[in-house]
Amino acid sequence: MTNSIELTGISKSYGSLTALGKVDLTVKRNEILTLLGPSGCGKTTLMRIIAGFEQPTTGKVVIDGKDSTSLAPEQRPVNMVFQKYALFPHLDVFDNVAFGLRLKKTPKDVIKREVIKALELVQLETYKNRWISELSGGQAQRVALARALVNRPAVLLLDEPLAALDLKIRHHMLNEIKRIHEETSTTFVYVTHDQDEAMILSDRVVLLNKGGIEQIGGPEEMYWSPRTLFAAKFFGDTNIVGGTYGASTGEGQIQLPFGRFAHAPKVALQAGPVNVSIRPETLSLAPAHGHLAEGEFLGKVKDTSFIGNRVIYRVAVAGGTLDLKCQQLPTPGSHTLPPGADVSLKCKPESFVVLPA
Repeated sequence: MTNSIELTGISKSYGSLTALGKVDLTVKRNEILTLLGPSGCGKTTLMRIIAGFEQPTTGKVVIDGKDSTSLAPEQRPVNMVFQKYALFPHLDVFDNVAFGLRLKKTPKDVIKREVIKALELVQLETYKNRWISELSGGQAQRVALARALVNRPAVLLLDEPLAALDLKIRHHMLNEIKRIHEETSTTFVYVTHDQDEAMILSDRVVLLNKGGIEQIGGPEEMYWSPRTLFAAKFFGDTNIVGGTYGASTGEGQIQLPFGRFAHAPKVALQAGPVNVSIRPETLSLAPAHGHLAEGEFLGKVKDTSFIGNRVIYRVAVAGGTLDLKCQQLPTPGSHTLPPGADVSLKCKPESFVVLPA
Protein backbone atom coordinates (compact mmCIF):
# COMPACT_ATOMS: atom_id res chain seq x y z
CA MET A 1 0.00 0.00 0.00
CA THR A 2 1.45 3.34 -1.04
CA ASN A 3 1.68 6.30 1.28
CA SER A 4 -0.78 9.17 0.86
CA ILE A 5 1.91 11.87 0.74
CA GLU A 6 5.67 11.78 0.24
CA LEU A 7 7.61 15.04 0.57
CA THR A 8 11.26 14.95 -0.43
CA GLY A 9 13.73 17.81 0.06
CA ILE A 10 10.96 20.41 0.36
CA SER A 11 12.16 23.97 1.00
CA LYS A 12 10.52 27.37 0.61
CA SER A 13 12.23 30.75 0.48
CA TYR A 14 10.83 34.23 -0.01
CA GLY A 15 13.85 36.21 -1.15
CA SER A 16 16.36 36.06 1.71
CA LEU A 17 13.75 34.65 4.12
CA THR A 18 13.71 30.86 4.52
CA ALA A 19 10.26 29.68 5.61
CA LEU A 20 11.11 25.96 5.29
CA GLY A 21 14.46 24.22 5.25
CA LYS A 22 14.93 20.83 3.58
CA VAL A 23 11.95 18.80 4.84
CA ASP A 24 11.45 15.08 4.20
CA LEU A 25 8.11 13.72 5.39
CA THR A 26 5.88 10.73 4.68
CA VAL A 27 2.17 10.72 5.54
CA LYS A 28 0.74 7.21 5.85
CA ARG A 29 -2.52 6.30 4.17
CA ASN A 30 -5.61 6.82 6.39
CA GLU A 31 -3.72 8.32 9.33
CA ILE A 32 -4.32 11.62 11.13
CA LEU A 33 -1.01 13.44 11.07
CA THR A 34 -0.73 16.78 12.89
CA LEU A 35 1.72 19.56 12.04
CA LEU A 36 2.37 21.25 15.40
CA GLY A 37 4.51 24.23 16.27
CA PRO A 38 4.61 27.91 17.25
CA SER A 39 3.66 30.74 14.92
CA GLY A 40 6.18 31.15 12.12
CA CYS A 41 7.58 27.60 12.31
CA GLY A 42 6.50 26.72 8.74
CA LYS A 43 3.49 24.44 9.36
CA THR A 44 0.98 26.40 7.27
CA THR A 45 3.56 26.92 4.50
CA LEU A 46 4.10 23.15 4.40
CA MET A 47 0.36 22.50 4.21
CA ARG A 48 -0.10 25.07 1.42
CA ILE A 49 2.68 23.34 -0.55
CA ILE A 50 0.82 20.02 -0.18
CA ALA A 51 -2.40 21.71 -1.33
CA GLY A 52 -0.71 23.40 -4.30
CA PHE A 53 -1.33 27.00 -3.18
CA GLU A 54 2.46 27.45 -2.83
CA GLN A 55 5.21 26.07 -5.04
CA PRO A 56 8.28 24.74 -3.19
CA THR A 57 11.62 26.37 -3.92
CA THR A 58 13.14 22.89 -4.01
CA GLY A 59 11.81 19.38 -3.58
CA LYS A 60 9.15 16.98 -4.75
CA VAL A 61 5.51 16.43 -3.68
CA VAL A 62 4.01 12.98 -4.37
CA ILE A 63 0.32 12.49 -3.55
CA ASP A 64 -1.35 9.10 -3.89
CA GLY A 65 1.66 7.81 -5.83
CA LYS A 66 1.61 10.65 -8.39
CA ASP A 67 4.17 13.45 -8.71
CA SER A 68 2.03 16.50 -7.94
CA THR A 69 4.77 19.11 -7.51
CA SER A 70 3.69 21.21 -10.49
CA LEU A 71 -0.05 20.43 -10.42
CA ALA A 72 -2.59 23.17 -9.69
CA PRO A 73 -4.70 22.77 -6.51
CA GLU A 74 -7.80 21.63 -8.41
CA GLN A 75 -5.76 18.88 -10.12
CA ARG A 76 -4.70 17.29 -6.83
CA PRO A 77 -6.76 14.67 -4.92
CA VAL A 78 -6.75 17.04 -1.95
CA ASN A 79 -9.30 19.33 -0.28
CA MET A 80 -8.65 21.94 2.39
CA VAL A 81 -10.68 23.26 5.33
CA PHE A 82 -9.59 26.76 6.31
CA GLN A 83 -9.56 28.44 9.70
CA LYS A 84 -12.28 30.89 8.57
CA TYR A 85 -14.30 28.18 6.77
CA ALA A 86 -14.69 30.32 3.56
CA LEU A 87 -18.39 29.49 3.30
CA PHE A 88 -20.62 31.48 0.92
CA PRO A 89 -23.15 33.55 2.92
CA HIS A 90 -25.45 34.00 -0.11
CA LEU A 91 -25.91 30.21 -0.45
CA ASP A 92 -27.74 27.86 1.91
CA VAL A 93 -26.10 24.82 3.49
CA PHE A 94 -27.02 22.46 0.65
CA ASP A 95 -25.66 24.76 -2.05
CA ASN A 96 -22.45 25.43 -0.11
CA VAL A 97 -21.75 21.69 0.07
CA ALA A 98 -22.79 21.19 -3.57
CA PHE A 99 -20.56 24.00 -4.90
CA GLY A 100 -17.54 21.88 -5.84
CA LEU A 101 -19.63 19.17 -7.47
CA ARG A 102 -21.41 21.77 -9.61
CA LEU A 103 -18.07 23.16 -10.75
CA LYS A 104 -17.28 19.67 -12.02
CA LYS A 105 -20.63 19.59 -13.87
CA THR A 106 -21.76 16.58 -11.86
CA PRO A 107 -25.31 15.38 -12.75
CA LYS A 108 -28.05 16.83 -10.52
CA ASP A 109 -29.22 13.49 -9.15
CA VAL A 110 -25.63 12.59 -8.15
CA ILE A 111 -25.16 16.01 -6.52
CA LYS A 112 -28.30 15.56 -4.44
CA ARG A 113 -27.31 12.06 -3.34
CA GLU A 114 -23.71 12.97 -2.49
CA VAL A 115 -24.60 16.21 -0.65
CA ILE A 116 -27.18 14.43 1.53
CA LYS A 117 -24.58 11.72 2.29
CA ALA A 118 -22.00 14.35 3.27
CA LEU A 119 -24.51 16.20 5.49
CA GLU A 120 -25.50 12.92 7.17
CA LEU A 121 -21.83 12.27 7.83
CA VAL A 122 -21.53 15.55 9.76
CA GLN A 123 -25.04 15.10 11.27
CA LEU A 124 -26.51 18.21 9.61
CA GLU A 125 -28.94 16.67 7.10
CA THR A 126 -31.90 18.54 8.69
CA TYR A 127 -30.05 21.86 8.23
CA LYS A 128 -29.74 21.64 4.44
CA ASN A 129 -32.00 24.66 3.80
CA ARG A 130 -30.50 26.90 6.52
CA TRP A 131 -28.53 30.02 5.69
CA ILE A 132 -24.93 30.16 6.91
CA SER A 133 -25.81 33.15 9.12
CA GLU A 134 -28.29 30.91 11.00
CA LEU A 135 -25.61 28.43 12.08
CA SER A 136 -23.45 28.29 15.19
CA GLY A 137 -19.66 28.24 14.84
CA GLY A 138 -19.54 24.47 15.33
CA GLN A 139 -22.28 23.90 12.75
CA ALA A 140 -20.52 26.15 10.22
CA GLN A 141 -17.34 24.15 10.80
CA ARG A 142 -19.20 20.92 10.03
CA VAL A 143 -20.60 22.41 6.82
CA ALA A 144 -17.02 23.26 5.79
CA LEU A 145 -16.02 19.64 6.52
CA ALA A 146 -18.96 18.31 4.48
CA ARG A 147 -18.08 20.58 1.55
CA ALA A 148 -14.49 19.30 1.61
CA LEU A 149 -15.45 15.63 1.97
CA VAL A 150 -18.21 15.57 -0.67
CA ASN A 151 -15.53 15.49 -3.39
CA ARG A 152 -14.04 12.35 -1.78
CA PRO A 153 -10.44 13.58 -1.61
CA ALA A 154 -7.58 11.18 -0.91
CA VAL A 155 -6.24 13.74 1.57
CA LEU A 156 -8.09 16.29 3.69
CA LEU A 157 -6.03 19.25 4.92
CA LEU A 158 -7.29 21.14 7.98
CA ASP A 159 -5.60 24.47 8.73
CA GLU A 160 -6.34 25.39 12.39
CA PRO A 161 -10.06 24.79 11.71
CA LEU A 162 -11.14 25.06 15.37
CA ALA A 163 -9.21 28.19 16.37
CA ALA A 164 -12.31 30.41 16.41
CA LEU A 165 -14.39 28.07 18.62
CA ASP A 166 -14.66 28.11 22.40
CA LEU A 167 -13.04 25.33 24.44
CA LYS A 168 -16.10 23.11 24.97
CA ILE A 169 -17.17 23.21 21.31
CA ARG A 170 -13.55 22.69 20.23
CA HIS A 171 -13.28 19.45 22.22
CA HIS A 172 -16.64 18.29 20.83
CA MET A 173 -15.46 19.03 17.29
CA LEU A 174 -12.22 17.11 17.83
CA ASN A 175 -14.28 14.04 18.67
CA GLU A 176 -16.44 14.70 15.59
CA ILE A 177 -13.36 14.93 13.38
CA LYS A 178 -12.10 11.60 14.77
CA ARG A 179 -15.50 9.99 14.11
CA ILE A 180 -15.64 11.35 10.55
CA HIS A 181 -12.09 10.12 9.93
CA GLU A 182 -13.02 6.61 11.07
CA GLU A 183 -16.11 6.59 8.83
CA THR A 184 -14.37 7.90 5.70
CA SER A 185 -10.87 6.34 5.99
CA THR A 186 -9.51 9.54 4.43
CA THR A 187 -5.97 10.71 5.24
CA PHE A 188 -6.13 13.84 7.43
CA VAL A 189 -3.31 16.37 7.78
CA TYR A 190 -4.12 18.78 10.59
CA VAL A 191 -2.34 22.05 11.43
CA THR A 192 -2.44 23.50 14.95
CA HIS A 193 -0.34 25.30 17.55
CA ASP A 194 -2.44 23.72 20.34
CA GLN A 195 -0.76 20.76 22.07
CA ASP A 196 -4.04 19.41 23.47
CA GLU A 197 -5.59 19.27 19.99
CA ALA A 198 -2.53 17.44 18.71
CA MET A 199 -2.60 14.88 21.53
CA ILE A 200 -6.36 14.22 21.33
CA LEU A 201 -6.51 13.89 17.56
CA SER A 202 -3.26 12.52 16.17
CA ASP A 203 -1.89 9.15 15.20
CA ARG A 204 1.45 10.95 14.75
CA VAL A 205 2.65 14.47 15.48
CA VAL A 206 5.25 16.40 13.49
CA LEU A 207 6.76 19.11 15.71
CA LEU A 208 8.18 21.95 13.60
CA ASN A 209 10.65 24.60 14.72
CA LYS A 210 12.16 27.39 12.62
CA GLY A 211 11.28 25.76 9.31
CA GLY A 212 12.54 22.26 10.17
CA ILE A 213 11.26 19.07 11.78
CA GLU A 214 12.22 18.89 15.46
CA GLN A 215 10.68 15.48 16.19
CA ILE A 216 8.06 13.05 14.85
CA GLY A 217 6.18 10.52 16.97
CA GLY A 218 2.93 9.43 18.58
CA PRO A 219 1.45 11.67 21.30
CA GLU A 220 2.76 9.52 24.16
CA GLU A 221 6.26 9.35 22.70
CA MET A 222 6.32 13.11 22.15
CA TYR A 223 5.17 13.76 25.71
CA TRP A 224 7.30 11.28 27.66
CA SER A 225 10.35 11.03 25.39
CA PRO A 226 11.15 14.46 23.91
CA ARG A 227 14.52 14.39 22.14
CA THR A 228 15.37 18.09 22.41
CA LEU A 229 14.96 20.90 24.90
CA PHE A 230 12.56 22.66 22.51
CA ALA A 231 10.36 19.55 22.27
CA ALA A 232 10.34 19.09 26.05
CA LYS A 233 9.28 22.70 26.61
CA PHE A 234 6.73 22.87 23.80
CA PHE A 235 4.91 19.57 24.18
CA GLY A 236 3.04 19.76 27.47
CA ASP A 237 4.05 21.46 30.72
CA THR A 238 7.38 20.66 32.34
CA ASN A 239 10.08 21.81 34.74
CA ILE A 240 13.51 22.25 33.15
CA VAL A 241 16.21 21.90 35.81
CA GLY A 242 19.94 22.30 35.22
CA GLY A 243 22.17 19.63 36.74
CA THR A 244 25.27 17.48 36.33
CA TYR A 245 25.52 13.92 35.09
CA GLY A 246 28.26 11.39 35.89
CA ALA A 247 31.95 12.19 36.54
CA SER A 248 32.02 13.99 39.90
CA THR A 249 28.53 12.72 40.76
CA GLY A 250 29.26 9.06 39.98
CA GLU A 251 28.21 6.86 37.07
CA GLY A 252 24.42 6.80 36.60
CA GLN A 253 23.95 9.66 39.05
CA ILE A 254 22.41 13.08 38.42
CA GLN A 255 23.09 15.95 40.76
CA LEU A 256 20.27 18.51 40.86
CA PRO A 257 19.99 21.60 43.10
CA PHE A 258 17.69 19.70 45.48
CA GLY A 259 19.38 16.29 45.59
CA ARG A 260 21.26 13.48 43.90
CA PHE A 261 19.32 10.78 42.03
CA ALA A 262 20.16 7.49 40.36
CA HIS A 263 19.13 7.58 36.71
CA ALA A 264 19.82 5.48 33.62
CA PRO A 265 19.44 7.91 30.68
CA LYS A 266 17.73 6.68 27.49
CA VAL A 267 20.38 8.30 25.30
CA ALA A 268 24.17 8.23 25.50
CA LEU A 269 25.38 11.19 27.55
CA GLN A 270 28.82 12.57 28.22
CA ALA A 271 29.63 13.46 31.80
CA GLY A 272 28.95 17.11 32.49
CA PRO A 273 26.13 19.67 32.53
CA VAL A 274 22.63 18.48 31.59
CA ASN A 275 19.07 19.76 31.42
CA VAL A 276 16.47 17.57 33.10
CA SER A 277 12.79 17.69 32.12
CA ILE A 278 10.52 16.80 35.05
CA ARG A 279 6.78 16.67 34.36
CA PRO A 280 4.68 18.30 37.14
CA GLU A 281 2.49 15.20 37.56
CA THR A 282 5.56 13.04 38.37
CA LEU A 283 6.22 15.08 41.53
CA SER A 284 4.23 14.07 44.61
CA LEU A 285 3.68 16.61 47.36
CA ALA A 286 2.59 16.36 51.01
CA PRO A 287 2.77 18.48 54.17
CA ALA A 288 6.31 18.42 55.55
CA HIS A 289 7.00 15.70 58.09
CA GLY A 290 9.87 14.95 60.40
CA HIS A 291 11.73 12.28 58.43
CA LEU A 292 12.67 12.55 54.75
CA ALA A 293 12.77 9.23 52.94
CA GLU A 294 15.19 8.53 50.10
CA GLY A 295 14.41 10.73 47.12
CA GLU A 296 12.43 13.27 49.17
CA PHE A 297 13.33 16.92 49.59
CA LEU A 298 11.82 19.99 51.23
CA GLY A 299 10.06 22.98 49.73
CA LYS A 300 7.69 25.84 50.47
CA VAL A 301 4.46 26.52 48.59
CA LYS A 302 4.60 29.87 46.74
CA ASP A 303 1.17 29.77 45.09
CA THR A 304 -1.62 27.38 44.14
CA SER A 305 -4.17 27.09 41.32
CA PHE A 306 -7.26 24.90 41.80
CA ILE A 307 -8.53 23.81 38.36
CA GLY A 308 -11.20 21.30 39.42
CA ASN A 309 -9.64 18.07 38.22
CA ARG A 310 -6.16 19.07 39.35
CA VAL A 311 -4.27 21.43 41.65
CA ILE A 312 -1.14 23.17 40.37
CA TYR A 313 1.42 24.14 43.03
CA ARG A 314 4.46 26.33 42.54
CA VAL A 315 6.99 25.29 45.18
CA ALA A 316 10.29 26.94 46.10
CA VAL A 317 13.06 24.37 46.66
CA ALA A 318 16.84 24.36 47.14
CA GLY A 319 16.72 27.17 49.68
CA GLY A 320 14.44 29.27 47.51
CA THR A 321 16.78 29.35 44.52
CA LEU A 322 14.49 27.28 42.27
CA ASP A 323 10.74 26.95 41.69
CA LEU A 324 9.13 23.66 40.69
CA LYS A 325 5.62 23.22 39.33
CA CYS A 326 3.77 20.21 40.81
CA GLN A 327 0.39 18.79 39.83
CA GLN A 328 -1.86 16.88 42.21
CA LEU A 329 -5.22 15.15 41.74
CA PRO A 330 -7.66 16.51 44.35
CA THR A 331 -10.24 14.34 46.07
CA PRO A 332 -13.56 15.41 47.63
CA GLY A 333 -12.90 16.78 51.11
CA SER A 334 -9.18 17.27 50.52
CA HIS A 335 -7.72 20.71 51.16
CA THR A 336 -5.40 22.70 48.94
CA LEU A 337 -2.19 23.59 50.75
CA PRO A 338 -1.91 27.37 51.19
CA PRO A 339 1.02 29.60 50.15
CA GLY A 340 3.74 29.47 52.82
CA ALA A 341 3.09 25.84 53.73
CA ASP A 342 6.20 23.69 54.24
CA VAL A 343 6.01 20.55 52.11
CA SER A 344 8.01 17.47 51.22
CA LEU A 345 8.32 16.48 47.59
CA LYS A 346 9.23 13.17 46.02
CA CYS A 347 10.17 12.72 42.38
CA LYS A 348 10.40 9.69 40.11
CA PRO A 349 13.92 9.66 38.67
CA GLU A 350 12.89 6.99 36.13
CA SER A 351 10.59 9.59 34.53
CA PHE A 352 13.38 12.18 34.10
CA VAL A 353 14.22 13.13 30.53
CA VAL A 354 17.90 14.06 30.54
CA LEU A 355 19.21 16.20 27.69
CA PRO A 356 22.64 17.70 27.00
CA ALA A 357 22.88 21.23 28.38
